Order: sequence, then C-alpha cells, then structure tokens
Amino acid sequence: MGSVALTAVMATAGSASAFTYPAAECDPGQVCLYYNSSSSGFGAVFKQSSNIPNYSGYYFSAGRNGSSGAGVSVKNNVAAVDNRANGRYFSLFFNSGYDCSVACMQIGPNNAVDIPEPMKNDNASGRYGQP
Repeated sequence: MGSVALTAVMATAGSASAFTYPAAECDPGQVCLYYNSSSSGFGAVFKQSSNIPNYSGYYFSAGRNGSSGAGVSVKNNVAAVDNRANGRYFSLFFNSGYDCSVACMQIGPNNAVDIPEPMKNDNASGRYGQP
C-alpha cells in the first residue's frame, strides 16, 4: 500500500490504520470519502475529483458500500478515505482552506485508510497534493 502521513499540532496524533479496500466506488483519478470506517462497512460515499477548500454544501450519497450517512454533510463527517488518484497524493485537512495548523493528513496513491483522531469526523477541506 502507499504511504500515509498525519501532521498534527497535538502530542496525541496517531497513525492511520490500513484496511481491506471497500467495494470499488471511485473511478481512476478520484478520491472516495466514506461516512463510516471499515469496521462499520464504510457506508455512504462522496467522490472527490478536484480540490475543495470547504466541504460545507457537499453531501454523502448511497453507494456500493451502503447508505448509512447518505444526505449527511461531508464536512466533519469523514471516517475513511480511498485514494484512486492515479499516482497523486491526497491531503485531508482539519480546517477549511487547506489549513494544517491543527491537523492534516496525507494519503498516498492507491491507499485506503480509516481516519485516525484528531481527524476522524473533524475534517473541513481536501486537495490533491501535499499539505
């Protein structure tokens, strides 16, 4: 699997846990954000294919891994990520505007992870590339 890095301005930042890939949701070049972690079956999905500075106004949809969380805002509700971005890294940020002052996380290409604390269900923006 690819690499995962978590940067946090907190002493308790842990590492992300890898898991078996969810049922394929993403097309090549996309990143899939999931409402649930792998232990809860992933649930609803949000497919991201461009940089988003604020997840407010974006919502999860039912998909191949279930409908739990469908209709819920993506902002502050991501529990797992599947990066299918064709060799590109994806960064998830605690704050809007790609602000890494509290925490941010980099997910390597072709890597799927459960989001660790402090990022789990506390995420506000995401972009392709490094933080």
